Amino acid sequence: MNKKIKKIQISNVIIFILFLLIVFVFLVPFVWTFLTSLKVNKEIYAGTLIIFPTRITLEHYIKVLTQMSDFILFFRNTVVVTIFSVIATVLLSAMAGYAFAKLKFWGKNVYLSFTLIILTVPYVIYLIPIYIMEDKVDLINTFSGLILPYIATNLPLSIFIMRGQFLSVPTELMESGTIDGCNFIQVWSKIMLPIIKPGIAVVTIFTFINVWGEFTFARTLTNTSDAQPLSVGITFLRDEATSWQYGTLCATITLTLLPLIIVFLSMQKYFIKGITEGAVKG
Repeated sequence: MNKKIKKIQISNVIIFILFLLIVFVFLVPFVWTFLTSLKVNKEIYAGTLIIFPTRITLEHYIKVLTQMSDFILFFRNTVVVTIFSVIATVLLSAMAGYAFAKLKFWGKNVYLSFTLIILTVPYVIYLIPIYIMEDKVDLINTFSGLILPYIATNLPLSIFIMRGQFLSVPTELMESGTIDGCNFIQVWSKIMLPIIKPGIAVVTIFTFINVWGEFTFARTLTNTSDAQPLSVGITFLRDEATSWQYGTLCATITLTLLPLIIVFLSMQKYFIKGITEGAVKG
């Protein structure tokens, strides 16, 4: 018995160490980038390795926000596209997930299977057809031209996440709401949606990450700074600043990652709950 306990403890220690190594590998680039953005140029280009800045400076952030005028424009574009894409994806997937989980209609399994098939197709394959369609209806270089493809590519997975959440909700709650006088929309919005907050958090975070850092669609469907997001615009900021300095580059990357960190931390509790309770089940 003691040998079994010792084996379990040793395996737990090994697993813990492996997780620490994985976390270390993922965190080091972010931490290094952030620390570099706070260093003066003398420390950044010093011959010896300096991990922590001896004197914290915000000059690189000031340079990005004041001298790189297009950064604010790219940031605004990204915020607009991401917010509309996330809201639309959450609402549409919540409605579709509710229908697939709780309603009975003709062709339900066929539609669900078709949605599953879409998940197996790389989204880049849709790029050329989408470009041709948007070019014909003058959506190239517009916010709508980015938002619509982002919604379409994020919906299939989001629907399955929402469906898994709705399946975990007892049907009796719907019936009790109907008995109390709620109509179809009220049952969905006032009874079901508050219960599946973890699923909403999972879809929100996944969609936000996918849209915020997406490059391929954004680079193809936009060609001027009026509609280009940060993922594309950041590659042009170097020309505006004449040349990339490591401090300026790290400050730009940090500012770009900041919204992702804020969104994840604000929804961390619901996100973890949604994953552990089977948000991706079904």
